[in-house]
Amino acid sequence: MVARSGWVETARTALLFALPLALAALLGAQALDADYLVLRDRARRDTARVAEAFSGAAVNEVTELAAFARLHVDRSARDAAPEAALWRVIYTYDLGLLVLKRRGERLLFPPEDPLAMPKMWEERLRALTAVADLLREGDFVNGWFPNIAGEYYFECRRSGAGAEREENCIALASPQIFPTLFGVLDEFAAVTPGWAFRLRDPFDRIVWSKGEGGTFESFTQGGALHGWVVELSGAPDARRGALGRLALAAPLALVWLLLVFQARRAQNAQEAESAARMTLLTQLSHDLRTPLANLKLYAELIRRKSESPDIARYCAVLTDEIDRLDALAGATLSQGAAVAASPLETADPGALAREIAARYAGLLAASSCFCEVSSAVEGERRFAVQAFERILVNLLDNARKHAPGRIEVGVAESGGLLVLTVRDHGGAPTAPRKSHGVGLSIVRELARVHGGGFTLSAAPPGLIARVTLRMEVP
Repeated sequence: MVARSGWVETARTALLFALPLALAALLGAQALDADYLVLRDRARRDTARVAEAFSGAAVNEVTELAAFARLHVDRSARDAAPEAALWRVIYTYDLGLLVLKRRGERLLFPPEDPLAMPKMWEERLRALTAVADLLREGDFVNGWFPNIAGEYYFECRRSGAGAEREENCIALASPQIFPTLFGVLDEFAAVTPGWAFRLRDPFDRIVWSKGEGGTFESFTQGGALHGWVVELSGAPDARRGALGRLALAAPLALVWLLLVFQARRAQNAQEAESAARMTLLTQLSHDLRTPLANLKLYAELIRRKSESPDIARYCAVLTDEIDRLDALAGATLSQGAAVAASPLETADPGALAREIAARYAGLLAASSCFCEVSSAVEGERRFAVQAFERILVNLLDNARKHAPGRIEVGVAESGGLLVLTVRDHGGAPTAPRKSHGVGLSIVRELARVHGGGFTLSAAPPGLIARVTLRMEVP
């Protein structure tokens, strides 16, 4: 049972040690998570920065190619023979350039004559015309539309209103854009090592890629690459690594184990010391009983040999004291000097108080003390007789030592409690003593164990001690 109790105490101590260490682990884990979030945000910012630079290079290239084509178209429109000049420009682009010009309701270019317009233009011009039909005054739109031969990038502007309304649109085929665009992107990738790139068109086709990557992040584009998606991979991957958590948990676990080990070691030492003390006290109790029995024998022999009534009375008192000392040796010493509850017995508390006072009358008289006993309790009661006797003896002894003179002992009952009061008149201080000694400490503990209490208060010119014990009416 002792071993089991020791392990229970160790488990309780280990739990108490674990609570602050668990808090430290939680704070450390939060710090690791915060570091992870910082690394992740940094990786996202780095990726966004590279994606922005990549997108800028791609958009600028497409915008420049479109601006260059529009410049050729605008110059041709100012030529003396604009229609022929436009056709020359278009053929320099291998028919990869579409031009649409309208004023009011009249189509300026391409000519409405089917023979003057390449057959392959019809479908593409329908897409460009549909865009122009949606424009409002002052609008500028750009974007991409699909074709069987590939994508077309278009730009359309509308100005004026009514009969002065003008709509000018161009469209560049992807073969006129991609070779130059991809060359620029290849150069960008070459000066940005460690990154993998993919370029996805508005129709979800990957038209260009460079490098091998794991997880790609996507960035939707605007401007000349409206609807396109740039995908990047290569930023440092922020991970909640087990190594950091292990580095945090290992020392905390080691500290916890060391604390538990030291606590268990201290408990073992305390248990060993307690066991040694118990062994010593048990041996002392056993060793005391032999001389006590011998003293009792000789007291009885003296009583038998003497015919003096006084000697017989002295021997009787001596025998009672030896019996009480023997009981204390068995009950107190064997229990490690702890105060244990005494069984309830039936007795008259007033008569018992008078008997104890008479027993110690000689000792009190030798210290210039005399005791008066009064009792308001009539008849017998059930209470802890042994505890009552120890309490009264200690109180009388305390009064004899510190306040010689008249001592008043009172016995009463109140609310199911037996009340014992001891008042001295020996000129003690009017305020209670701060240090009561061992005797009064025993009195306080006995009262507590037996369901009562103890107070010591001023009663000029001395002190009054009041003790209560649990009591039953038989």
